[in-house]
Amino acid sequence: MYQIRVHGLGGQGAVTLMTWLARAGYDQGMHVQAFPFFGAERRGAPVMAFFRMSDDPIDLRSQVYLPDLLVVMSPDLTGTAIEEGIDEMSKLLVNAGAELAAKLSERFEREVYYLDATGIAIKSGLEIEGMPMVNIPFFGALASLSGAAGIDEVMQFIDEVAAKRGNREAYEEAGRAGFEGVQRVSAGQKVP
Repeated sequence: MYQIRVHGLGGQGAVTLMTWLARAGYDQGMHVQAFPFFGAERRGAPVMAFFRMSDDPIDLRSQVYLPDLLVVMSPDLTGTAIEEGIDEMSKLLVNAGAELAAKLSERFEREVYYLDATGIAIKSGLEIEGMPMVNIPFFGALASLSGAAGIDEVMQFIDEVAAKRGNREAYEEAGRAGFEGVQRVSAGQKVP
């Protein structure tokens, strides 16, 4: 079983992201679960969302405590996300550029995978009420890292989402950049 826990802020699309990933995995014939955990439901409040994927039926009905992949959509939540539970085999994916990822890698003494999802969303012109739609590039990244879907399936799904909202090219650009753009840095490693 492959498990993901996402930490984000209300309005970043963490819950939608997990729903999309579950649909992508389901379309590939996998058994999936996706569900949120909210505190106060308001824009900017901390949100957690969870995802499980398996070849076999999933009977587990709890939160994801030790994920295979811990995703942090807002880098300010990294410490809280790690404290919530992660083990030495878990991958950590943070919404950050190279410099911040290197600092986080040093601070938490672990390898950090990173994707500048905010930069990708802004460059693609994907913002709602001034908030970058980071869930589009993260969808590509998570599909790639989890194996839930390949690039063709990601693009097909993004086309369906964009058909309802318009601006297909921007959605495709952001999804592809996410799928192909994940990088990693280890503690002590210099970044370009």
